[in-house]
Amino acid sequence: MKFAMNYSVESKQLLTDGKIDIDLFKCPDFDQQLIQIAQGLRPAYVHFALYAGQSNMEQVDWAFIDGLRKKTDTPFVNLHMVANSDDYPEIDIASEDPHHQQQVLETVLHDIHQVTERFGAETVILENVIFRPDGDTQQAIIKPELITRIIHETKCGLLLDLAHAQMTSKFLGIDVHDYINQLPLEALRELHVTGIQQVDDRLYEHMPLSDDNWQLVEWAMENIKQGIWPEPWAVSYEYGGVGPKLEWRSESKVMAEQVPRLFELVKGSQPVRKFTVK
Repeated sequence: MKFAMNYSVESKQLLTDGKIDIDLFKCPDFDQQLIQIAQGLRPAYVHFALYAGQSNMEQVDWAFIDGLRKKTDTPFVNLHMVANSDDYPEIDIASEDPHHQQQVLETVLHDIHQVTERFGAETVILENVIFRPDGDTQQAIIKPELITRIIHETKCGLLLDLAHAQMTSKFLGIDVHDYINQLPLEALRELHVTGIQQVDDRLYEHMPLSDDNWQLVEWAMENIKQGIWPEPWAVSYEYGGVGPKLEWRSESKVMAEQVPRLFELVKGSQPVRKFTVK
């Protein structure tokens, strides 16, 4: 199990100065020069901006995807399972109608099958996304029963994003542990961790880990180390990054404090501390 983190100017400098250690960098797919810089320090893998549920797989430059995978030895092609309201104008965002959920399911499955036919199901992992009541994502796509059907019918792996699950649970008013335990965790292949925090009137991910966030990460790692969940190939810390969306939340101080603790949590041989989930 490898420990990765988002590439950023700050993480690069901390690693160069010997203040943090990681196994590899997680890089976006839009900047090949950035990937090359990252590879000068550590191995790097690519997280692709690919979305199952938009009916646009024919527009993807698959030669580009293939090239990046070979250049970085990225083991999986990741897809985000999405259902944008713009693509379903006739469906209410929180619809519980089984026919609406079936429509979303069929669209997502159609896109995934195009990718698995090219790469093989064992090479494709599917990521859970965030549902906001005031957002543009259909609630159907974050339902554990729908995600489970998608994973089982496609035979793909699960990329579990803990922050996405935590935010979705908060918006739905349900316990995050109960929500995650309903997901097809037997298919876990990759784990993403980061903090969530309120800024002004909006809840954001890619923030420093708070006490609640740490407890969720420790709970997940305990499940992995006890063999309750399968061991993912990588655990990626998604704080920090490049570009205007992430640069404002990419502080060296946060990384210097949190990366060593995460590295030990993932790579250390000691059991994760026990605690009671309320």
